[in-house]
Amino acid sequence: MIDGLNDRKIPGVTTEKKLAEYFAEEYVLSKGTTIHTTMRQCIYELTTVNPDIPRIGTVRLLDKKDLHFFPYWAEAFSAASSYGKTEMFIPQEAEPYLYRIASKKLYVLEDDKGMPVSMAGFTRAMQTAIGVAFVYTPPYERGKGYATSIVAHISQLALEKGFTKCVLYTDLENPTSNSIYRKIGYMPICDSLQLEFEY
Repeated sequence: MIDGLNDRKIPGVTTEKKLAEYFAEEYVLSKGTTIHTTMRQCIYELTTVNPDIPRIGTVRLLDKKDLHFFPYWAEAFSAASSYGKTEMFIPQEAEPYLYRIASKKLYVLEDDKGMPVSMAGFTRAMQTAIGVAFVYTPPYERGKGYATSIVAHISQLALEKGFTKCVLYTDLENPTSNSIYRKIGYMPICDSLQLEFEY
């Protein structure tokens, strides 16, 4: 399984749980490294959005007028890749974040007063499926149904664009996100592991 890596050192692997464990076992024996599990994940799939999910506010594409808050949300989302982690990088300039806006894959949910309250977006698109990610709601806006609403909205948008399914990864340590996605109509397909090799 590790043929072709030769003297290359890879930082880690993320894939289906049993495949990740099998690969890691061979890699550790070959390279003499150790493994650290950085995240236990579940891969979910959706083919139909629950029609009972309430639509809140307005969903629109992220644009340049959002640069006053988006870099902070992006860094907070990145920091939260480990459930419960709160330390984050503080953005010093907006330019490194412009590519996210230019991609036209990220959406913002505005409440009834026009205030941004949550975001979500698309990742890689495949022939019949598209990934959903970048789901983030700042702590002071949580518990109001915003993440549920925007994920349901963009998932429906993807289906209307012709994709037959949406897929996403969740951190199994985060019960809130797993509950939200199931409520929307996402069904668990398999567990996944994110492993890091320590040299």
